Amino acid sequence: MTDEPLTDEPGEIETQAAEYALGLLSGDERLAFEARMAQDRDLAQDVDAWTEYFVTLTDGMPSKTPPARVLKRIELAVHGAPEPPIWRSLVPYLMGAVGGALIAWAVFMSGILIEAPGDGRIRADLAPAEGQLAFAVLIDPPSHTVSLDLTAGAVPEGRSLEVWLIPAGAEPISLGLATEDGTFATRLSDAMAARVPGATLAVTDEPVGGSPTGAPTGTIQAAGVPIPL
Repeated sequence: MTDEPLTDEPGEIETQAAEYALGLLSGDERLAFEARMAQDRDLAQDVDAWTEYFVTLTDGMPSKTPPARVLKRIELAVHGAPEPPIWRSLVPYLMGAVGGALIAWAVFMSGILIEAPGDGRIRADLAPAEGQLAFAVLIDPPSHTVSLDLTAGAVPEGRSLEVWLIPAGAEPISLGLATEDGTFATRLSDAMAARVPGATLAVTDEPVGGSPTGAPTGTIQAAGVPIPL
């Protein structure tokens, strides 16, 4: 392979056709060759012939499925690193809140707060994250009910608000859709209620009818961490 301009010297153009078929030409040299090939039908046929020839060199080799890690490395090289899920943008926003909530839960579950004022309910103030909405959430442990009320902002027109529970270290779980005026109520199963301590509650705006993928896809309007009252 050479960095010198293309010439009509015998054999040189055929050599470059072979190098092109192998992917060895690069930069200006490759561009110059492709420009010439676009005008020279015989040269394009030479490249095709070399390509077919090189393929025959591997005919006798046994096929082998590469490890999955090899495919991942190829995909990473071609497409780049995948975009992180939208909900992961909540992580730095909520780290401090999660830490404080876990301490509150530990105290609550240990019984230290049994004689403290309050009715045993759990609250969460969902503050604006990427959007402009805010919500007040109340969770009643005995009945496993969750209620949500819009306290600031307006529901985006033509969108549905979807409520998510994001347990620590796990994927978001949809709890359902809020009404058009931003209210929401549901009853959690025993298994779901057990995942509330240390979890994050979030509200996203989604296409009408909810997320088409089962995971958050729209703007994270608000988020917060439930803590014992």
